[in-house]
Amino acid sequence: MLAGLTREFRRIRRLQHDDVPRLMAWDNDPELFQLTGKKFRHDDKEETWWHRLQHDRSRLAFAIVDDEGQLIGDVAFEQIGWRAREAEIRISIGDKRYWNRGYGTEALQEALWAAFHELSLNRVYLRVRADNSRAIRTYEKVGFRTVGRLQATGRLERYTDLHLMEVTEAQYRALMAKA
Repeated sequence: MLAGLTREFRRIRRLQHDDVPRLMAWDNDPELFQLTGKKFRHDDKEETWWHRLQHDRSRLAFAIVDDEGQLIGDVAFEQIGWRAREAEIRISIGDKRYWNRGYGTEALQEALWAAFHELSLNRVYLRVRADNSRAIRTYEKVGFRTVGRLQATGRLERYTDLHLMEVTEAQYRALMAKA
């Protein structure tokens, strides 16, 4: 895992080992599973997952916190391609009391700042269920644009297709200049 970031954020902080049990509990929530998928494999043990995260240069995870610093979700860069300077982003507000309150938007804004300023990425992309309009609105608000549609396979095959969305560094900087 990378060394600490140089900037402190309001909504995100580096994920800590103590956060893992709560993330694992949220990962088993059927409603969350339908929206965001599983981040843990069925046979994952807390220590094994944490060890893999710490030693995988293609992943970087953050906790999302409320105003008191309490864990409410997570956001992670996955499939980081350092040469291509791109990564997939995944976000989940696990504590449903914080849904529709702007925490995800703030966390995404901060994660994108880190991606383009600290990690020197050029592109961040994501996949989202086509029927998850709440998430799509949030992604569009922070600069993501739909660039393709993927046919759902596996566990989503019966449900919906996926939108492939991305934001480039240039698009992000243009959006921030307007703000």
